[in-house]
Amino acid sequence: MSTAAMTSPGLRGEVEDLYASYALTMDDKLPNEWVGLFVDTGLYAVGTHNNVSTTGMWWYTDRGPGALKERAAFMNGYLRHNPTRTLHTITNVRARETEDGRIKAEAYLVLYVADRVEPSRFHVCGRYDDLLTRTEDGLRFVEHRVVLDAETMPGNMGVLL
Repeated sequence: MSTAAMTSPGLRGEVEDLYASYALTMDDKLPNEWVGLFVDTGLYAVGTHNNVSTTGMWWYTDRGPGALKERAAFMNGYLRHNPTRTLHTITNVRARETEDGRIKAEAYLVLYVADRVEPSRFHVCGRYDDLLTRTEDGLRFVEHRVVLDAETMPGNMGVLL
């Protein structure tokens, strides 16, 4: 998306609402609801900026309800044994409608983690590179690609991004 591209306030509001719902499913530890924010053929992929921009390689790619539910099941198990709390901050939202009626969206992500014995701390940052569509339930992810800054990679990548 061009840096000069402007997002209409209405479209920005729709996309920001989706991102807020998305962040809350993770921060409130509701990974099963996280799955519901994708269309049936939805894709979730995570990689680093260097890998994605040079080789096109993603760490993992989950496509479709089976793979997304498996990721949510993993998260349910992880969350039961990990008392940390996450805070996803999503900013710099830009979006534009494509010729086929979908929405191309981008945003920045900063993730903080807190637990009972340490103060909140920076965990990782990056950007979202998404393709969205309108459904009866509002906007949903067709493709949700998380591109992380490798310089900020934590040792623990057990949280959903």
